Amino acid sequence: MKVLLVTGKLAKNLVKKYSSESSVESETIDLSTSVAALLKPRYILRELKARKVEGYDMVIIPGLISGDVSLIDEIGIPTFKGPRYAADIPFVLDLLGKVELSKTLPADDLLEEELRRRALEEIEAVNRSKDELLKRSWNILIRDLPIGRDFPVRIMAEIVDAPRLTDEEIIKRAKYYASSGADIIDIGMIAGECRPDDAERAVKAVRSTVDSLISIDTMDPREAEAAVAAGANLILSVDGGNIEEMASFASNTTVVVIPTNYRKQLFPEEPLERVGLIEENIRKAMDLGMNNIVADLILSPVISPGVVNSIVAFYEFEKRNPNIPLLMGVGNVTELMDADTIGVNALLTGIASELGVGILLTTEVSYKARGSVRELSLASPLMFLAKRRSSVPKDLGLDVLFMKEKKLKEESYDKRVEEKVKVIRSKSDLVRKMDPRGCFKILLDRDEKEIVTQYYPNYDLDRCSLIVKGKNAEEIYQTITDLELVSLFDHAAYLGSELQKAQIALNTGKNYLQDTTLFT
Repeated sequence: MKVLLVTGKLAKNLVKKYSSESSVESETIDLSTSVAALLKPRYILRELKARKVEGYDMVIIPGLISGDVSLIDEIGIPTFKGPRYAADIPFVLDLLGKVELSKTLPADDLLEEELRRRALEEIEAVNRSKDELLKRSWNILIRDLPIGRDFPVRIMAEIVDAPRLTDEEIIKRAKYYASSGADIIDIGMIAGECRPDDAERAVKAVRSTVDSLISIDTMDPREAEAAVAAGANLILSVDGGNIEEMASFASNTTVVVIPTNYRKQLFPEEPLERVGLIEENIRKAMDLGMNNIVADLILSPVISPGVVNSIVAFYEFEKRNPNIPLLMGVGNVTELMDADTIGVNALLTGIASELGVGILLTTEVSYKARGSVRELSLASPLMFLAKRRSSVPKDLGLDVLFMKEKKLKEESYDKRVEEKVKVIRSKSDLVRKMDPRGCFKILLDRDEKEIVTQYYPNYDLDRCSLIVKGKNAEEIYQTITDLELVSLFDHAAYLGSELQKAQIALNTGKNYLQDTTLFT
């Protein structure tokens, strides 16, 4: 196959560079317009006819061009939209013949969506085969949710200190977790207190608003029994100290067994000792009639006491007990480390997938850990697909990229242009004039995920006369300028800058404080 790549003058060298990375034969021509995005389909048709283009199997034009490019087919060569960015050209060329390009949609959108569709379809095919897969001894079914190494890792999200919350607060948290991708809502009780009425109340509150599985997170048998009676599907946790009391009512409930005996203050640090204790607890649980068992070796924080030993414990247990599903609580790592959680959660999900873990439990207590449930729910299918295909978790159509991108797509700066023009250095000591039309206070409404702009015409911050709200910075400042609420260029520029900062903070979870920097 031989492909003709059409572009503008400015992008010609970049298009040539990236197209050379593909094994598909291609040639590049630039039309007289400098900026490729400004090319029009009819103009391209006229230029290609004038140049008597022939000998190609396909013409690909820039993805940024608007409209339908079907009319260019008049030259006798099928024409399609390519990617928006030159960096994606080799990816598009190498997939020709495998995916059909579009005459209306940019190729990068089309191909990424196709890869994503195929990835999700493969995962959905696994879910459709759950009845057959559940015949394997290492998979279990909790209500209607299959769990085990043949399925994506399921995400459990804990509502911490649920007894201290009102029903409305519990419902709000449950809805948030479910919308973030949680498969199981965990009711976190308060250690050292016995509040069975609150356990029952919390389970009923969650059940009233979401259809997720519900677990009760307590070592107190009375709280666990009340929660199970109210409809809880799992108990966290059973250990050597409470196992007999739990067995009196939990024979038909899935229980998570841990390698401890808290009544005797027993929790081994050494991996093999930890494995030995949890195996002993599991044997006791089975002898007492508890057959629906999940094991949690307890993931420890990084450095102190150290995460490696606990991972080794998971590894050794899985080798010795491949038929017992695993739960891993990752909040001990993400909550107790001052690092962005998204990469940490992706890595932990990959480790969990290697170990055959079926459930990942997390919390979102600290501000820095917010979004962890969503991050894990995105990482789970990525790691599952990589494991299923025996590949690295890369180029599968799914990703957990948020602040960074896979490829550099920005236009590079040629410093030679400075040789012919005057270069002025920006100043940081400029004094901003007060706009006679008034000022604005910018805030974030996190619940509604909106930017809030309060208008004060007389600089009296006790008297807001108008609020402009929205999710998009550009729409807000356009509304403000349409209403003629600003009269100075520097005020308009300042407002645009602050609104864009607010939008970035809203999208990333960063704190937004007007007149302060987002990133240091």
